[in-house]
Amino acid sequence: MLYGNDDFVPVILGTGLGAYATARALHEAFGVRSLALGRAPLRETAHSAIVDVRTSPSFGDPEAVVAALRDLAAELPGRTRVLFATVEYYTNVVIDHRDRLEPDYVIPLVDEAIKRRIIDKTDFYRTCAELGVPHPETVVVGPGGQDPTLGDALPFGYPVILKPSDTDTYPRIAFEGKQKVYRVPDAQRLRELVARIHGAGYTGDLIVQELLAGDESVMRVANTYSDRSGTMRIASVGQVALTEWNPELVGNNNAIFSVADDALVASLRRLLDGIGYVGAANVDLMRDAHGVDKLLEVNLRTGATAYYATAAGANIPRRTVEEHVYGRALDETVTTDERLWLNAPYPVVLGFVPGALRARVRSVGRRGRVHTLRYRADRSLRRRIEVARLDLRRSLDYVRFAALRPLP
Repeated sequence: MLYGNDDFVPVILGTGLGAYATARALHEAFGVRSLALGRAPLRETAHSAIVDVRTSPSFGDPEAVVAALRDLAAELPGRTRVLFATVEYYTNVVIDHRDRLEPDYVIPLVDEAIKRRIIDKTDFYRTCAELGVPHPETVVVGPGGQDPTLGDALPFGYPVILKPSDTDTYPRIAFEGKQKVYRVPDAQRLRELVARIHGAGYTGDLIVQELLAGDESVMRVANTYSDRSGTMRIASVGQVALTEWNPELVGNNNAIFSVADDALVASLRRLLDGIGYVGAANVDLMRDAHGVDKLLEVNLRTGATAYYATAAGANIPRRTVEEHVYGRALDETVTTDERLWLNAPYPVVLGFVPGALRARVRSVGRRGRVHTLRYRADRSLRRRIEVARLDLRRSLDYVRFAALRPLP
């Protein structure tokens, strides 16, 4: 089966929504079919005419991923192979094993030094402060002995957020009550959690941070692309309209509309150019009570929801190929067109979006809306059935979990 064209082959790591968004963006730009690798088949990429999927449960082992990629390179000789990582695990695998993969693949990702600077939250927030990039107020708790007064005199009030600085080693530690991020009501609870986490074997810093509260109306995302010289060339800011309500999927977004925000783009440029960032980035932000967008984290890849940026005019996978395969200089692109991106049926989004955003969502939706998985060039009967099942599941989840949060 033919993947790519006479010049390049797109190889995607991941089989979910982000993988399909990447494959669709490449198909729209170049008319190519992509190959996706992952641990398990997922409905988002099932029965597709634009992306073929190969899976192996062994991909939970980084060595198996590297071996499979090297075998694939031998299978697909003679053309430039471009590697797109669409989830954090695969991004880390590729960066950590770049020296073994780079002879066979174009790897449009940051190096190990910049990766550490981003994923280590102590370094990350220190960098934000040095470059004047707004971020939540933060206190760093080291792994030393337990301070009996910890949390008694924070520069911000409770409740607070507690999270690990080292997001590479923390996921490998197991203990009862473990969470990715903790919402902490008071100083006593903070001391208990710090003791438990360090007692479980975590030896890195912990981050205590002001809680930025609010519904989707204060949530923002951004997707960017920086060229090989470390200059940001593409930026697209999105306003989150509806998040996932299923507790197992909290943190995912199901509706975003693109917006123009020059101040936020300038802030992102200060950070990314300031550290010499290269490749795609996905940024999560929240707006505080004073209307300031504060940067929460940077993911070293496009986000699963990044098709909102493609719809608004910033096709990051296309620009990646243009730079790395065809050697084209990249013009600056900052999206200003408003488009509504959906990962659930439009009536469901309108029914559950916060009241403060409903009129805006309806207005933007009239000007243009797009669903990543509903692609005119990929509409076989089996494909349409899979997408319909996904939409039905999401729709039922909003009804099922509505009791957990009040309707607007």
